Amino acid sequence: MLKILLRIFFLCSLSFAINSESSEPSKNNHGISGLINLPNAYFADAGNASMTIFRGEPDRKYSFTFSPTNWMEGGFYYSDLTGQEYGGGYKQSLKDKGFNVKFKLKDQGKLPALAIGLNDFAGTGIYSSEYIVSSYKYNNFDFTFGLGWGTLNGNKLTNPFKYLSNSFEKRGNPKRGGGQFSTDSYFSGKAGYFGGIEYFIPKFHGA
Repeated sequence: MLKILLRIFFLCSLSFAINSESSEPSKNNHGISGLINLPNAYFADAGNASMTIFRGEPDRKYSFTFSPTNWMEGGFYYSDLTGQEYGGGYKQSLKDKGFNVKFKLKDQGKLPALAIGLNDFAGTGIYSSEYIVSSYKYNNFDFTFGLGWGTLNGNKLTNPFKYLSNSFEKRGNPKRGGGQFSTDSYFSGKAGYFGGIEYFIPKFHGA
């Protein structure tokens, strides 16, 4: 049992974040509630809108996210990939835009909160990924663990959905023309698990 737990720990794409105490969940660099490059199972309040700016290498990304209800987040992003050429004779880096969406399955109770979502689910599919994620708050710690496909499948596990249909075993080509949906790639191909820990710094109350 100990060997299994150690294997899960080291194979997880583990991220660690420190956040001040807040009622709104932190946003990842895709603009969706999450940790760094990972999603979590939390949602902003209904009517909330946010903008995030991420600057890294090779990605630079601007995202806009909206919460029309407390069980859904959706938004779009515009990215600049500095390591790739735009092509067509244009002397600039590659540009890309896409859409993300996440749906709540359940809130935290005795069991963790649970959500399902898709990143970059239409168009070029450079960041194409799907996931099922759980999150659990305990004191000042927040634990997230999930199963991902596409760009979130770093561990290359057998896809559990293949037992429902063989069509899930092979992932379609997500790179399509603008506005086209990649339905033959959703939750298909190899899967991988990911995890993260977030720590909320308590508010200091002076004497």
